[in-house]
Amino acid sequence: MTYRKLSFFTLTFLLAGSLFAQTTRSGEGLVSIRNEQTELPPVSEHVLSENVPSLLQGIWQGADRLVMFSNQNEFALVLRVFYQWYNDRAAEPASFTEVKSRDRNNTTKSPAEDIQIQYITIVENPSRTAGVYELSIKYPHEKLPVLVPVCIIDGKMYMDFLIKDSAEVTDLRLSSESATSNQVEKSNSNGFYRAASNANGITISQPIFDKEVLSYFMGDEGEVYRIRYWLSEMDYSYAKASFSDGDKVFSVDKYLRIGSNVYQCTTGRSTKIRNIQKSTKFEKNATYDSDGGIVAFGEPYLMKVPEGHERAEVISSTAFLNIIEENNKRRHPAPKPLFPPTFPKFHWKEISELEVYNPSTWNKRNLDIHK
Repeated sequence: MTYRKLSFFTLTFLLAGSLFAQTTRSGEGLVSIRNEQTELPPVSEHVLSENVPSLLQGIWQGADRLVMFSNQNEFALVLRVFYQWYNDRAAEPASFTEVKSRDRNNTTKSPAEDIQIQYITIVENPSRTAGVYELSIKYPHEKLPVLVPVCIIDGKMYMDFLIKDSAEVTDLRLSSESATSNQVEKSNSNGFYRAASNANGITISQPIFDKEVLSYFMGDEGEVYRIRYWLSEMDYSYAKASFSDGDKVFSVDKYLRIGSNVYQCTTGRSTKIRNIQKSTKFEKNATYDSDGGIVAFGEPYLMKVPEGHERAEVISSTAFLNIIEENNKRRHPAPKPLFPPTFPKFHWKEISELEVYNPSTWNKRNLDIHK
């Protein structure tokens, strides 16, 4: 009996020592993970600017709104209500009322929202025909500004888009002293396309932000891998995650910084991406910029209003207000009557043939002939 007890205690001691050794090894593993995280390059900070990017300057028109980005740091937004038949000057600087007074009716709000806005340039293509920007919008009754990402491709604004390459490559190129501008290089179509948009529009109140976004990895043989990212409370970094397809292993950004939100594609500190969906094309209609570094999905959110032949250096508030005034001069045609009037239908040809045999009309017809 004593021998059995001694054997049991001995076995317990040996098992505890084994568990302690495993714990020590796992602890060393955690330390190495932390060391790997600390070895990552520091995250580049986005720079706010009062100056409007050249691709954003101008007047933009959509199905339900007009937006003006003036290089005098003036931002105005007009809502096209009542099926686009009335333009409501919902948000504009106070100086606009000195040029033309606002209408007062049950549609407008007095005074208009005075929205302050700054700009962050995320990336621009070498051809200077496309770019991704974040609008830092300060609403009057909000303490902190919100960041709304937008994409410009050939005079069209999109709210759903991707950027080629990882954020580390884009940010380092942006902050590089040797680069003359924040431009992406022209490249082939394969590689990582990270999601860079999460807002539903440019609005006069806080927009709705997505809780999940999709990024894509395009393989050398035309494969398209869809990667899901969700909202995270983790600190943003340039950490990487990977997934495999057979013998192929692909590396992508573990975290995405979109506006004020951070998204991640793995749970906790894991670097293994699971449940990757594979296809041969995007689920939506894609529009590429001329250099292949930016991809937009769906229909344009806003279209740039063509400028006149006399291109002014300063986009004036007068021109913007003139467009609104001309739009409000239009009048909707009267609706069709609920019960349209009906008229008798005469068969004039048959009646004329009957009149030939009517003696009472002979004299009249004779007089008509001799005229």
